[in-house]
Amino acid sequence: MDDQKSAAYLDESGVRGYLVKPAGEPAPLVIVFMEIWGVNDHMRLVCERLAGLGFAAFVLDFFDGVLFESSDFQGAIAKLKALGDDGIMDAFGRALGHFKARKDVVADRLGVMGFCNGGRLAFLAATRYPQDIRATLCFYGGGIDNPDDRLGRTSVLGGVPQLQAPLLLCYGAKDASIAPDEHARVAESLSRANKRYTMSVFPDVGHAFMDKAGPAEARATEIGWRMTHNFLTANLTKGRA
Repeated sequence: MDDQKSAAYLDESGVRGYLVKPAGEPAPLVIVFMEIWGVNDHMRLVCERLAGLGFAAFVLDFFDGVLFESSDFQGAIAKLKALGDDGIMDAFGRALGHFKARKDVVADRLGVMGFCNGGRLAFLAATRYPQDIRATLCFYGGGIDNPDDRLGRTSVLGGVPQLQAPLLLCYGAKDASIAPDEHARVAESLSRANKRYTMSVFPDVGHAFMDKAGPAEARATEIGWRMTHNFLTANLTKGRA
């Protein structure tokens, strides 16, 4: 963390998470939905990178500080199921209200971004809070529509008619957990509903490629961040539609 950003863990009025703000004028806010492991170092680095691009970034900690190692997949899933979609969306609503009342971020030009299960949650949030969200980014968002989902998650495509924000959806071509037919169902649903979206599939990488080492992952991550910067700038900056 350099002196051009400020970072702190926020715990106020039932709103918890890691907030990073760029120096200078209040910046448009991006709320990040974490993977199933909690607000770990990777999620903090995502916020720091967003702040480096000129956006305030807050990763919502709906696990209330609990962290899971990748070896405890079942524990993380049990925590996620205990909360349910409605519980997580309630936490998002509290965070949204909190930031709307602050003067150090610009919450009326809000983006949401998520990774893995968080990608599904970002999509869901855009259907539940369409008036508040101006850009939605879903990186390898598993379970957006998977009838055989091993976590028992239900499809969120029923909310597509409510979407107002443009979407950016990014997948790995070798992601064994999100089959190409799910990409197709998501694209068909959005196209039939006349929604604005971009879907990009990165070759030679699998799931969670933005948190893995390797030449293909590094290339995909670089391109993914470039797309993220352009997408957020286009949709959250003043004077842009």
